Amino acid sequence: MKSIKTLLFTGVLSVFLCSEAFSQRYYGVTGEDFGKSKIQKKRFDWKTIKSNNFEFNFYRGGQDLARKAAKKAEEEYEKVTETLGYTPFSVMKVFIYNSPEDQKQSNIGNTAPLDLDGGILNLSKARVQLPYNKSDSLFYNQLIKEIANLFVYDMLYGGSLKEAVQSQLLLMVPDWYISGISAYIAESDNSSKYEQFKAVIAENKDNKLSQLRGKEAELIGQSIWHYIAIKYGKDNISNILNLTRIIRNEQSSITSTLGLSFAKFQREWRAFYLEGSLTKEPQKERVKPEETLPVLGTTISDLKNGEIDTDNYVFDEINVQKYKLLKKSEDTPNILIGESKSDGLKKSNDEFRLSQVKSYNNLLVSGGNNIDILIDPARRFGVGYKLMFNDLLENNVFILKTFVRPSAPFFKNYDYTLSYGNFSKKIDYIFKFEKRSINFEGIDEDNNYLFRPLKIYPQSDKTILLSRRIISQKFSTSIIYPFSENLKFEFVPSFLKATDIDYELPGRESLNNLYISGGLHLVYDNTKTNSNGIDLGTKGRFSLEKNINFKENKQNFESLNLDVRHYQKVVKGLVIAGRFNLGKSMGNSPKFSYLGGAENTVNRTIYDAQGLLPGPAGDFRDILFYNFPGQLRGFDFARLFGNNFILSNFELRGHLAEYFPRSSMSSTFLRSLQMVAFYDIGTAWNGNKGPFSRQNSLNTILIGTDGISPFFAEVTNFKNPFLMGTGFGLRTTILGLFVKADYAVGKEDKEFSKPKFYISIGKDF
Repeated sequence: MKSIKTLLFTGVLSVFLCSEAFSQRYYGVTGEDFGKSKIQKKRFDWKTIKSNNFEFNFYRGGQDLARKAAKKAEEEYEKVTETLGYTPFSVMKVFIYNSPEDQKQSNIGNTAPLDLDGGILNLSKARVQLPYNKSDSLFYNQLIKEIANLFVYDMLYGGSLKEAVQSQLLLMVPDWYISGISAYIAESDNSSKYEQFKAVIAENKDNKLSQLRGKEAELIGQSIWHYIAIKYGKDNISNILNLTRIIRNEQSSITSTLGLSFAKFQREWRAFYLEGSLTKEPQKERVKPEETLPVLGTTISDLKNGEIDTDNYVFDEINVQKYKLLKKSEDTPNILIGESKSDGLKKSNDEFRLSQVKSYNNLLVSGGNNIDILIDPARRFGVGYKLMFNDLLENNVFILKTFVRPSAPFFKNYDYTLSYGNFSKKIDYIFKFEKRSINFEGIDEDNNYLFRPLKIYPQSDKTILLSRRIISQKFSTSIIYPFSENLKFEFVPSFLKATDIDYELPGRESLNNLYISGGLHLVYDNTKTNSNGIDLGTKGRFSLEKNINFKENKQNFESLNLDVRHYQKVVKGLVIAGRFNLGKSMGNSPKFSYLGGAENTVNRTIYDAQGLLPGPAGDFRDILFYNFPGQLRGFDFARLFGNNFILSNFELRGHLAEYFPRSSMSSTFLRSLQMVAFYDIGTAWNGNKGPFSRQNSLNTILIGTDGISPFFAEVTNFKNPFLMGTGFGLRTTILGLFVKADYAVGKEDKEFSKPKFYISIGKDF
């Protein structure tokens, strides 16, 4: 990890020298950026103090709070690690906010969210955000709960790379398990919550433990761990947790550790709270004479009147708690740092140490990296790679994205992007450099659709040999003003260079188009993602862009785009997703959009259009600006193209993970399995006459060449300009890739086409 100050200059310089794919959608609409914003109303001058095992960060007015939090955390550290039977090796970083309102300004989680749902947790990157809400007890409780929560995740999912991968694939515990143990550890007196436990257990007596969510899962989980501690002893808590990491099943871990079936364990746990009290031992099955106990392995006989089973005796919980408090007050002296002895803090084995206050050292950490399979419309199969670095506060974010083809020539077919974002103030800035290089060695049946708008098309299935390369380079600055967390305005000035190199004519000077561009974007996003990765809510983007050529006005063009998406829950596990997208390219040199097929398709088939459009040949550099706005299933790829388009998609998505306990699905294949029914409708056209006009370009056929051929004619038909496709599909994760299989039939002008099968990679819109 390196200091931001030492890397900032290098990173910004690299932005100008190096390069995300352009705003044109080459790899699918899932990559479209919406996103929420945080509004910074004031600047935080962070300071740091370190205790034995933690780092606490605070700003003006929070020093006393940070000192008290450090003392409390160290006091409870031994309790947490002893209960879990695990001691982490990394220092956890805690960011303390003076109020919940201040915490709302934090960028943490915006670009590099912690994956605490079966993912791999690196505790050195983990950080806890904690606001003070005018209550010491609630603040301390939440502090210990967050510490315990991260320690448990590090225990279950951390370790070596091999262990982490295995954990991610095979270990998926239910919500009550981790949230419950964290709440149990954080609570100073779990017995005081007996009535609350009893009420929530009664309310959920007909629900499976594995399907509980939220606060109910936490309370019931807390009651389970409390019951285990009372009935079987606290040592068995760490035994269960450690066994869960090994055998990757929480029910089997409880069964093996406690020596009874999980069904019987649940019955006794419920009976403890619903039929008894904290002063009454839970009902036990009678033990037959000479029966062997499964855990202890000893034999006992039936007890006579007045005798006590000392091996299995359960002490009165109230007396246990009184004894612990008495023992604590007698044996444990207070640790004082200018505080009164009434704090009654527990002493750890090591003497409590607290460093001097220092300026916060903002460090860069890896925000993650991933590899994707991308099917580029022009270059076909390729590999995409994303690498991100960010500081722990996520005020500074560096992102590198690349696309390469696994075949020669590598140096002629690639994309790369380098961007730097600064989100520390109310107005956010993103500096980005993007470069794309596309090489053509010929025009054939695999790529001829790219040249149809340019009036270039091989005849009689012949190949036109080429040695041509087109390159685009774009530097842009995004200036982002958030009106609220869900609504923001973006102004994006940019400089763009498009180059055409013809290697067959070595004496020809490369053709260059230089543009200065400006974009205005209004973005709304109130979507929320649940624990199973399902989006609910609405998001949308309205964009206007203008591109002015430095040399020739005839090369100027503008674009308008509206993209709105909504996700609505119908019933549990069933979501309706809808998307409406409208695009229009205008000006002296409007660009083209393509409709038809599915995005990122592995088994792509291209529409075989007949005939050649009239007019002179176009500019190869226009291919750099092609847009692929989404899927229109039931048809071949590139079935329609035009300067304008309308596209709508509707999907009914059934998520298997919502119907079955997550812990019962041991693989990502099952957890991510979806069943989808869909309906797509869209059209594309040229000119100003839209699809509802009888004279639109789709219904107009030109015969001959105006002014040249004596047999020139313009023929108008009245076919339905909209294409419609419907079908069903499956989605799941295979080898880390989200794979989709769709079976669709298309309808064109009242006629249905033969069904088509698509295999594609990447998530839906």
